[in-house]
Amino acid sequence: MKTTCVLVVSLVLALGCGRGVAAAEDRSVTLDTIVVTAEKSETSLQTGDVDTRETPAAVVVIEREAFEGKMEGLDEIIEKETGIQVRQTGGLGSFSSVSLRGSTSDQVLVYLDGVLLNDAAGGGVDLSRISLSDVAAIEIYKGTTPVNYGKSAIGGVVNIKTIRSREGCNVNAGVGYGSFNTRRLNALVNHKPGRFDYLISAESLASDNDYEIENDNGTPDNPADDRDEDRNNAAFEQINLLGKGGYDLSQRCRLDFVHQYFSKDQELPSWNNAAATDTTLATDRHITTLKVTTDGIGGLSLNNASFVDYAVKEEEYDDSKGDIGLGRQKIRYRTSRYGVNSFFEWLFAWHTASLSLDLHDETYETEDLIKEIDADASRRRSFSSGLQERIYLFEDRLTVSPAVRYTRIEDDLTSLVDAWGIQEEDVSRTSEAWSPQIGVRYQALDWLYFKSNLGRYHREPHFYELSGDRGYLIGNPDLENEQGTNFDLGAAVEARAVRPWLDRLSVSATYYRNEVDDLITTVYDARGIGRTVNVPGARIEGVELGLTAEGFGFLRLIGNATLQDTENLNENKAFNGKELPGRWKRAYRVRAEARYRGFKCYTEYLLSKDLYYDTANLLPAEDKKELNAGISWLAGRFLFSFDGKNLQNNQYEDFNGYPLPGRSFFGSVTYRY
Repeated sequence: MKTTCVLVVSLVLALGCGRGVAAAEDRSVTLDTIVVTAEKSETSLQTGDVDTRETPAAVVVIEREAFEGKMEGLDEIIEKETGIQVRQTGGLGSFSSVSLRGSTSDQVLVYLDGVLLNDAAGGGVDLSRISLSDVAAIEIYKGTTPVNYGKSAIGGVVNIKTIRSREGCNVNAGVGYGSFNTRRLNALVNHKPGRFDYLISAESLASDNDYEIENDNGTPDNPADDRDEDRNNAAFEQINLLGKGGYDLSQRCRLDFVHQYFSKDQELPSWNNAAATDTTLATDRHITTLKVTTDGIGGLSLNNASFVDYAVKEEEYDDSKGDIGLGRQKIRYRTSRYGVNSFFEWLFAWHTASLSLDLHDETYETEDLIKEIDADASRRRSFSSGLQERIYLFEDRLTVSPAVRYTRIEDDLTSLVDAWGIQEEDVSRTSEAWSPQIGVRYQALDWLYFKSNLGRYHREPHFYELSGDRGYLIGNPDLENEQGTNFDLGAAVEARAVRPWLDRLSVSATYYRNEVDDLITTVYDARGIGRTVNVPGARIEGVELGLTAEGFGFLRLIGNATLQDTENLNENKAFNGKELPGRWKRAYRVRAEARYRGFKCYTEYLLSKDLYYDTANLLPAEDKKELNAGISWLAGRFLFSFDGKNLQNNQYEDFNGYPLPGRSFFGSVTYRY
């Protein structure tokens, strides 16, 4: 059904823009770029965007050319960068979470075109629910949150920027297929004949995810009952639709309307890979925004970007047979949120002042479809404001960016249960926090610069931690906000035409240290029921190293490493001083690329070491070793890509008992006209 929908949409879009095809045929195609890249206007700066070239923040920017046309998810793209770790429960489309510099996924904020995806209900964002089909760039701010974003984050921010309209008429279409019956169809049309423009993108992605695993039958110390079998109940289907419309009211004022729809039907495998399991999770999400951007207000160097947004997400978790959780469960969740965001910037000769205001109202409702019980809606009202100065000194070689952010959260909680599962009275609570920060960027030489950041950040507990979740997590409405102090210091060399054979050289090194107070964690009783509590905190420090060299006009070498140490400061002596669970201590990546005319090939090797699954550090994970390779060919308007992943067939588990796929192959064809 979803595949048919995308095919119909693709045909309609192609026919609807037919008159612009002839004009597109006359435009030249750049052959020295192997992947189909976005033009400047798709990612050019607008009021409200962060200038990643000037910000003191430690930022990674991944442009569309790195993933366009590939059969990959957001998790696979970002996990190859320094300081970034992704944990996944299975193959493409399975739950995946991101950690920045040893943070928890709850401590990372994820934005889609300025709209926060983190829910008050559950905190961390499932990256598998973000499609790459309409993404222009991915910005990742590690340990520092620019004031452009409404809230601060202990771990940092992942900002997803979708494609923006550009001049003329442009239509793309693509198809892909790979291992485990993985298939993808996508299409995009953009038309800007004058002051009005529109962009429509559609994608269908699905996979059976029936890869072979080694099942130890829950007895890792007894190899006699191990068996090789296919992964059961892990298939998924999803569809992503994006519609944009814009109108240039004048040269200085623009109106934009955006609606994004995402739908996913997902099967959830059991820990023992039982063949009879049929647990599912269905998700539908709508995000709508109306934005006005005005530059040069009143003839001054004052710019403003303001938008209103509305988001609604419905999930239905069906474990009617009790295959995964505790007892039979079939629950529907609904989260709805509306808000207003406004960003101002004043541009002066020697400094820039910025002000952000963010107001949101969110409700969360649950419905037990087996017991036919509707719980009262929990509600969160949040207000954030941030003020930042960017001061330029010594002929713009030195940039100093002090900032402060204030956040107020008001919660009305329902459905609280005590240690015996008895419902308690509703609770209202209010929390406030100030987040000061300062960043410095110094361009010492044309090819050498330094960056440093220091800031205080916080995270308020989400509803599951405050109210409980489905009977196996008891809420704690007395939880305090997590508080984090982040520091980093880095240097980078960016040199071009170093030698006749060396076209470009980039070397970077960054030290970071993060301290978290009142860390929220879960303790379990004899029944296996968890309760959230605050513990003293944790310490995380590490070094990020990066190297990129381009030479001979066709060769590129990339290498990076993250070396990280963590310490649990739990008051429980059994855990105090231990490594934090779920974090790598060492992660390395080496990649080689070669280009010749329309061809590009690559090979890369990833190695991650020294992770513990548990807080007591009794369950060490095996090293993660992954060898990938691929080739692409740009032939006229066609882009052909073929990728082989995990070629050594090393099966690994990010979460204990949930193996990732072994060797797999994927191919795709993209046509642009």
